[in-house]
Amino acid sequence: MHSWLPDAHSESPAPVSAMLSGALLNTAMLGIARFLAVTRSADLGLLPQMVLVAFGVISLLVGALFIVRQRGIKRLMAYSSIEHMGVVALGFGFGGALGIAGALYHMLNHSLNKSLMFFGAGNMMRAYGTKEIEQIRGVGQRFPVQAALWLAGAVAITGAPPFGLFLSEFTIMRAGLKPSFSWAVYAMAVLLIVIFIGFLNHFRAMYYAPVSGSPEPAAKVSGWCAVPMWLALLPLLVLGVWWPAELWSYLTSIAHSLSPATP
Repeated sequence: MHSWLPDAHSESPAPVSAMLSGALLNTAMLGIARFLAVTRSADLGLLPQMVLVAFGVISLLVGALFIVRQRGIKRLMAYSSIEHMGVVALGFGFGGALGIAGALYHMLNHSLNKSLMFFGAGNMMRAYGTKEIEQIRGVGQRFPVQAALWLAGAVAITGAPPFGLFLSEFTIMRAGLKPSFSWAVYAMAVLLIVIFIGFLNHFRAMYYAPVSGSPEPAAKVSGWCAVPMWLALLPLLVLGVWWPAELWSYLTSIAHSLSPATP
């Protein structure tokens, strides 16, 4: 049922895509987390968690396969959202204070990061008049400020330091380092490496591939269009180098409420 997401994101305006990916996906995942808490209260053992972990790994696999071969810029972002919901599912599936708090922290970071990515994609689509990655070339030369912000967001969305997604993904992987889930941690690490290479390879082409034969930007992009990108990138950087103690306490309290038996 993954196919609706790229179709919806690729056809909607950039602010709507940012809202869909940054807010709507989180609400759906919170419903799954609530249901998982019910299964824990019903004393069903590890089976519900194992199912959620398996779906998380499958989501990462689907995201990796489609990200590597993607041609549309907004569909690329949409499959990245599938990947990150897989990471969140792994966090809730691993459970414990680290797993659930890491998943919630990842949802916050992903909302900021994906908003930045969709705003950047919307600006480039407006400038070049196309959604096709192959038709977007010389971004760094033609839009230096917005290109720098968008590239920083691309590095962040792949889980690279020093941004918030690295910290939340590392926390989730720590939560899974137990005998029953260690296989999923190894699969997660391998698939994240594949996604890192595939995702940034598209940006390498848009920034550094030869511009001969590619269309010139059809429209200028106002400097004001970079303001939302700044507003998303700065807190994302702060959350990557500093996890506030108050926020950690709040997230761990949620973790204990969702799994009261977890120490």
